[in-house]
Amino acid sequence: MIGLRREFGMLVALVLMCLGLYLSNPDFLSQSNIVNTSRQISMLGIFAVGTAFVIITGGIDLSIGSIIGLTGVIIARLSSPSFDGLGLSLWIGIPVALAVAVLIGWIQGVLITRLDLQPFIVTLGGMLLLRGVSQTIVKGGTIGFGSSRFTELSDSGLLFCHGDPLISYPVIIFLAIVLMGAYVLHFTVFGRYVYAIGGNRDAAAYSGINVKRVETLTYVISAGLAGVAGVCYAAYIGQMSQQVGIAYELYAIAAAVIGGCSLRGGEGTIFGIIIGSGIMRVIDNGINMFQLKYQTPDGQHRIWRLDPNWNFIIIGAVILLAVIVDQLAHIVQLKRRTRRVAATGKGEAQPPEPGNPKLRPTET
Repeated sequence: MIGLRREFGMLVALVLMCLGLYLSNPDFLSQSNIVNTSRQISMLGIFAVGTAFVIITGGIDLSIGSIIGLTGVIIARLSSPSFDGLGLSLWIGIPVALAVAVLIGWIQGVLITRLDLQPFIVTLGGMLLLRGVSQTIVKGGTIGFGSSRFTELSDSGLLFCHGDPLISYPVIIFLAIVLMGAYVLHFTVFGRYVYAIGGNRDAAAYSGINVKRVETLTYVISAGLAGVAGVCYAAYIGQMSQQVGIAYELYAIAAAVIGGCSLRGGEGTIFGIIIGSGIMRVIDNGINMFQLKYQTPDGQHRIWRLDPNWNFIIIGAVILLAVIVDQLAHIVQLKRRTRRVAATGKGEAQPPEPGNPKLRPTET
């Protein structure tokens, strides 16, 4: 419970944010807004879970946004019925796109672990390279899915009410990934290895953990889940261009850090990723939904809304605040640990002084 204290604190913050938005605009809890927000949270959470595996080991993956875009572009190029697509079955397009995403993750993981390259540089290069590949495939334009049933992956779901699903398929996919991710990270040997590497890489290696293999697998997981998210985004948008996925990696990193993952590695939970993803998307939605009603001195009723151009300002401030809080928490934990060690040292038994068989007071 102590380890989840920060996550529960962020959960309270999320609840208060939702309450505040509802009080300012009751439409925040309308069916359409709840369905759309839950869909957005789920699509972000899908690849944020993969990002968490990498961050917990002490790494970073800046290429996931480009992988999301490339996955959708490949599906559109192979399966779109338009003249820009090959018109192949989605049962071919989707597996091929996911296989490409997994392959990219494996290549980046091998470059980082086998050649000892910096994750930041490798994934930054991958981000730009993959973005260029997507732009080349779509030739600077867009490829639409037309009337393909592929878009039903986003629009349809379970428990229909007034013609709209209360639970969309991306939400179901996200819940399945959360369950699998929580099991792998918290209840398997591989998950313990991930935390051990993030806590102390050298100690993990000396204890017999195959650090390079585990790290490579985390990049494969990250890229694979980015591919799954790319499938959902492609269905949601209905057309693909090289612009899809830009800066998504920042949202994932922010969701992970807000949810309790430390950029130093060794800390983080899947529960925290859910909360972090929720906060990021509620902020995004709240910028459009928040309003204040007031009356001017001349008796006219006005509504004040947030400027949509503040989107990146607010999200950037939230990211900086999350990093600052993480650093402050680390400093406090370090001071507590130091005081605990010092107190333990003072309380240890000391050998009796020569000629004095009595115990020292610290031994009683």
